[in-house]
Formats: sequence, C-alpha cells, structure tokens
Amino acid sequence: MHAMEESSTVGVAGLGRMGSAMAGRLLAAGFPLTVWNRSPEKAADLVAGGAILTETPGDLAARCDIVLSSLADPAAVEAVYLGPDGLLAGARPGTGLVLVDCSTVAPALSRRLAAAAAGRGVAFLDAPVAGSVKAASEGTLTVMAGGDRAAFERCAPVFAAIAKASHHMGDAGGGATMKLAANALLAGIVQALAEAVALGEKAGLEPGAIFAVLAGSSAAAPVVAAKAAAITDRAYQPAAFTLALMQKDLWLALELANELRVPMPATAATHAMTVAATATGKADLDFSAAALLMEELAGLAERGAVTPTSS
Repeated sequence: MHAMEESSTVGVAGLGRMGSAMAGRLLAAGFPLTVWNRSPEKAADLVAGGAILTETPGDLAARCDIVLSSLADPAAVEAVYLGPDGLLAGARPGTGLVLVDCSTVAPALSRRLAAAAAGRGVAFLDAPVAGSVKAASEGTLTVMAGGDRAAFERCAPVFAAIAKASHHMGDAGGGATMKLAANALLAGIVQALAEAVALGEKAGLEPGAIFAVLAGSSAAAPVVAAKAAAITDRAYQPAAFTLALMQKDLWLALELANELRVPMPATAATHAMTVAATATGKADLDFSAAALLMEELAGLAERGAVTPTSS
C-alpha cells in the first residue's frame, strides 16, 4: 500500500488551464483538495466543487501532504517556491510533505529547489507532464519525475489520478531534463511536418490528401494525426500548447545543450522558426501554427485567414 492514499490532502498551486484540469481530476478522484492562484477568481469552479482556497502558497503548503505546482515560467516558479509567502516558507519540516513542480523549467532550477526543500526538511520532485489540457482533464498525462525515489512512490496515487503513466527519471533535475528533450523532439516533428505540407501545397497537393498519405506511411506519428485537422482547417485556437510556451521550452533546451556541449542544430533551427512565428503575431496560437508561418514564407497565405475556434 502506498503511504499517500486518497485521504491525503493535496494542493495545487497555479490554476492556469493545465493546473485547473489537474486539480479537477484530483477532486473527482476523491482527494481533499486545497488550491492557490495569484488570481483567486480562477478557483471559483473548484471551490464550488469542494476545494478550499488559500491566500498564499505558504498557507497551501502548511495545509497539505503533497502540493503540485503548474506555473507558466521560471520566474513564477521561483516566486511561488522561494518568495516570503512561498511554498517553502510555509512548509512544515518532518511532516512528510512532498512538493511536486509540474512546470517546465531548467534542470538547474529544479536542483536548486530540491536543495532548498531539503534544507527545510521536505521532499521535492521535478515532475513535468507530457500531454495536452484535454489529456489532463481525462487523466491521461505522462509524468516524468526527478528526485527521491521514496517521495516518488508516495505520490503514486496522486500521479495515477492525473496520468496514464509515471516514470522516475533519477535524481533532481531528471524530470526537467526529460521534458526539455521531449519538447525539442515534439517541436522538431511539427516543424518538419509544416515544411512537408507547405512543399506539397505549393506543388498543388490538397492538405487533406497529404495527411491521408502520411497517416499510412512510416512518417505517421501521434502528433501528425493530432495536428492534421488544425493544419488543414487552419484552426489554431484554442491552443493545446502555445507557440510562446514552445519558444520558451526550446530556449531552455538549447541552454542546457550549450551547458552540456551537445550540438542540437535541428532544435536551434526549430527555435529560430518559433521566434519568427511569435514575432509575427502567432504567439498565442497553437504551436502547430508553425505550418501557418511556413505557408506565409512559401507564398501560400492566400488560402485564407486563420479562423479562431470558440473555447
């Protein structure tokens, strides 16, 4: 039996789209749930469903056995963990508290947070997730966690509520490293897809026909199928994952590659194209809008304007 069961009080810090979806899954799974968000109004639906809202991240840590954080960027992570009213300030040493950061940040920051948590007598896991907001709502994410193995095992019931699989990736920073590697690959696949579709279209092929062939070829991949409708219909909103966030993640991957002296030329080129896309007004579109930039560069923009879909 795992040390943490459904009677454990679980907290979620950060109620953006991903954090809210994970919190909803935890609430539905029967965990007593406590939440915090910089804008408290975002917690209204969760509170109506039985969650407790706290005023500060520190208060959240003081009330919970395990806290998941899902935050937009490294600056937000540092503020929520290390601020005067942050999670570590409210952590209760010796109680078995586990802090779990699901954000995508540099491994160095994850290791620094792990050391700070150890200094407070609490456990820390860097445990980013793979999957969309829809996957979070359905409990089919994939968790990749770095840090203490015993803490990882204690969190197994919580991970089971939000994910179809959870993987221990070694020491602190291992989860963050795996997420950056995975997103570099994901972005590269979509950039290559965007180029292939632009080439076919410029030669007169229909997008639907292109995707029909790719679906039955050795180039078939889950992300190709997942993005087929968005690229064919040019429907890049609502975004499963924005170009702005992908640009941030690719830069973190390249920073790590530079530190480790690992050449990543394809990732560098993909990052440059993502910068071009965000610089031309596409930052809030889904990252598959790399195809929209390729259409423009290939002189195919006359296919029509992007039509946002309702969220």
